[in-house]
Amino acid sequence: MQPFKIEVPQPVLDDLHYRLAHTRWPDQLADADWDYGTNRAYLQQLAAYWQNTYDWRAQEAKLNEFA
Repeated sequence: MQPFKIEVPQPVLDDLHYRLAHTRWPDQLADADWDYGTNRAYLQQLAAYWQNTYDWRAQEAKLNEFA
């Protein structure tokens, strides 16, 4: 094993935030719930969390503590 450091470049995170903010969501099939894949409402909540709440840099720092 060799030590390594996680260092995600800021432009990568900026691009991710942009893509999350500009996602074009498909229509939800009526009464489909989870029958045809991920429920759209749930996935939209998850994407909003990643875009607005999740602290990518804090997680990066936490993971780098294990080096």
